[in-house]
Amino acid sequence: MIKARHSFWADQLFRLYVTRLLKRHFRRFHLLGERPSPDPAYPLLLLPNHSSWWDGFWVYLLNQQLFQRQFYVMMLERELLKYPFFSRIGAFGIDPDNPKGILHTLQYTVEVMNAPGDNGKPLVCIFPQGELRPWARRPLDYKRGIDWIIEKHQGNINVVPLAMRAEYLGQQHPEVFFLFGKSYLFNAGNFPGIDFLEAVENFLLDDLALRIIYGESGEDLFQVGPDHQSRGAAAPEMPQGGDVRTNW
Repeated sequence: MIKARHSFWADQLFRLYVTRLLKRHFRRFHLLGERPSPDPAYPLLLLPNHSSWWDGFWVYLLNQQLFQRQFYVMMLERELLKYPFFSRIGAFGIDPDNPKGILHTLQYTVEVMNAPGDNGKPLVCIFPQGELRPWARRPLDYKRGIDWIIEKHQGNINVVPLAMRAEYLGQQHPEVFFLFGKSYLFNAGNFPGIDFLEAVENFLLDDLALRIIYGESGEDLFQVGPDHQSRGAAAPEMPQGGDVRTNW
């Protein structure tokens, strides 16, 4: 498998590149609901839906903006072979057609969760659907592996579900919306299972859709687009989610 090989200079260059890229393609980035507050003493496992080619870029910038942790993201190994630079910013490979390779990747994921960082334990992003799927497609069909990681880690892990969606709302450039679920502190003894996480993500995606329909604006995260006018007054507060072939 291909492991992450972090480079400070690669990270600085990539941050500039991504910012310029998003300026050309998006109007605004909205954080709806509350910011998560994971415990910095434990690793953070971020679990977004995977409905867009842009997902990895968005998660990278979310970490820069909200968490500032050492960043890791699981990516299809065949894609990482095409774009090896991504390993310099934290991407590591998985081959879904190689059972032995999958096990090596899961073991590596457990290892990096214990890596020290300047701002607490690292952030590891995994797209549990394992492939690009339209955001409205159900079931989400989470792949197994998260449960193995939590069982083998032998310690607490912050697990944070995330719903992401891009919408064209009367402008040339789309707007992007994020909604985090509750920050759970799971370990091998209290983890309720992958089906629980899939149910939470289902709720988050439906909740996010309603918030967009009602015109909720939330917090501006990255004002990168050409037009930053407000969408209007925020909608009334709604329940926060979680109380109940990865190409990146």
